[in-house]
Amino acid sequence: MGKTLILVGPMGVGKTTFGKRLAKKCELPFTDTDSLISKTHGSISSIFQRFGEAHFRQLEELSLADAIATGGVVATGGGVVMSSVNRELLKAHHTVFLDSNMDFVLRSLNIKRRPLLKDDPANWGRLYDSRLASYQEVATTTINTADRSAKAVLEILEKEIAKL
Repeated sequence: MGKTLILVGPMGVGKTTFGKRLAKKCELPFTDTDSLISKTHGSISSIFQRFGEAHFRQLEELSLADAIATGGVVATGGGVVMSSVNRELLKAHHTVFLDSNMDFVLRSLNIKRRPLLKDDPANWGRLYDSRLASYQEVATTTINTADRSAKAVLEILEKEIAKL
């Protein structure tokens, strides 16, 4: 297993977008844990509806372990830090917390595709507040994406990859 850089943070901060770009630029594999789950179990929205959040979180633990085993750049779902198993895994690797704020995220996010936001967009702030300490607990580095250009964020992420 080579270099592994994991991106965590609230939904809509750009974990997948930045992860794909970083992996391509650095010629590393890219894995999105939500995509791993969807490929095998169907859409995240349908998993939440049919089986509930607890079941989804179990699937998320498995997908995080698989993604880390693959190496490269890993983008996680926003709630990955809700599991103590996942927090321990994340702390054992180079984990970057992509931070932001609600105003910035809700301007660009497709809320209809987000099960935890579609009926109440302000839930983003409540989720953020409830998860912030966990993001900070697992983070090797924090980057605020709200006040930086995409280019600037990628440059910082490249420096993080170089540390591995």
